[in-house]
Amino acid sequence: FDGTHNLPLRLGERLEPQLSVWNIDDCILTQSLKVWNEAEDADAEEEVARYSIIIVSTKFTRRLQAVFRNIAHQEGIDLKQIEVIVAYVPGIDATDDLIDSLVLTFPDLKIVRSPFAEKHLTAKGLLINESFKATKGEWIMLLDSDTLIPPDYFARIEAVSDTEHFIAPDGRRLLSKETTAKILLGEIEPWKDWDNLVSDGGEFRHRETRGIPVGFCQCFRSEYLTKHPYLEMDHFEIADMHFSMDVLKDIGEEHRLSGAPVLHLDHGGSQWYG
Repeated sequence: FDGTHNLPLRLGERLEPQLSVWNIDDCILTQSLKVWNEAEDADAEEEVARYSIIIVSTKFTRRLQAVFRNIAHQEGIDLKQIEVIVAYVPGIDATDDLIDSLVLTFPDLKIVRSPFAEKHLTAKGLLINESFKATKGEWIMLLDSDTLIPPDYFARIEAVSDTEHFIAPDGRRLLSKETTAKILLGEIEPWKDWDNLVSDGGEFRHRETRGIPVGFCQCFRSEYLTKHPYLEMDHFEIADMHFSMDVLKDIGEEHRLSGAPVLHLDHGGSQWYG
């Protein structure tokens, strides 16, 4: 197929393998394959996660690593209840290398690659909607790749999950360049020093965007992304707010986790695709 198809550098695990053959008319015939591993128990049921985190991250690998380390050190929840779907463009940064290391270091945390062509680099709505198809959780969390959640965040969500449908933090603390640098270099481990980071002194944004929870950290029942898919535009703006407004029309009001702000890693005002 050299020169005929533009293939990504790495394929996602959720692709179904097929056998393909070219005939004399240049038509392609496909046949689905069943991959058998005799070491596996054919009757074993796949473990289903309770929470599916979708992270869009392109050109933001270092901050994505900090976000993952923070997720992997969550308290009060079994990591096997969490899966993370990473929407990214292979080859433009070191995301594949990072995921390889994460899989080896945190084997209980399921990580699913959701790769896209470079032409979709900034199409956040498309990346989220397509990655949603790979999720298995009852709850979906949309998390930006520069946002750190509190070390007990999932335990807090679990405490209200029987009665709530849409859960969001009460705000976010913008970390300084110096603090962000130390986190990225591993000199500060946020899950150990959380309270000090929350009172870091950087700007605190309380219920911004007119009080409408937007995509840097949202958690909701999966049915709402089926009912209200993200707007698919070739940029990152607006889609977050439209999704939240549509959901709030259904349920009336979101639940805010009071006293549990998230932390925002500084990125110097640079153009951000994460």
